Amino acid sequence: LWVTANQRLANRFQFSVSYTLSKSLDYNSLSLQGVVVQDSYNLRGDRGLSDFDVRHRFVATAIYDLPFSGNWLVTGWQVAAIVQEQSGNPVNIVTSNSTVNGVANTLRPDVSGPITIIGNVDRWFDTSVFTAVPRFGNLGRNVVIGPGFNNTDVSLVKNTKLGEKLRMQFRVEVFDLFNHANFGPPGNMVGTPAFGRITSTRFPTGETGSSRQIQFAVKLSI
Repeated sequence: LWVTANQRLANRFQFSVSYTLSKSLDYNSLSLQGVVVQDSYNLRGDRGLSDFDVRHRFVATAIYDLPFSGNWLVTGWQVAAIVQEQSGNPVNIVTSNSTVNGVANTLRPDVSGPITIIGNVDRWFDTSVFTAVPRFGNLGRNVVIGPGFNNTDVSLVKNTKLGEKLRMQFRVEVFDLFNHANFGPPGNMVGTPAFGRITSTRFPTGETGSSRQIQFAVKLSI
């Protein structure tokens, strides 16, 4: 399901808003390693949410031409914002046992109760219900949902005419305005110290979406 609303430029303001509701299922989301499943004689046992499944996604963009008038210093200012928010991606819980099917990190554990998402960095979900077993576990594939994503970018632009043909644009852009931490997936290996814990952000430090960044730019055009 995709719902969108757009407002063309009116009264110095324009915006676009969209919401997507989706669900993706498959038996295997990898393309470089071939089919990697828990039990090659039971492919349907690996049917579950795709690694890239995102149930909800919301995006809003807006541009506003500031209503300043007067000399060239106060005219031509524009502010814009992009807001993105989406639910988390699935996490496949596995064990390190490779003696059952000959492939490490594909065997899933048994689960003895409801899977509870706690939402803390040190304990994203209740790990006590998972038990590593020396056989094919009863846990389904990609049943735990990891952290979501939230990001707001803002820019301030100044357009200036320099003579009849030359144009100059000065930009100040702030990525991840609120310095919101977007966490990576929790540890998915049963029995390890990192199991259920989040030890990294969604993106490496320095990339857009990892932390607040500010950049300045000047562009000349004819």
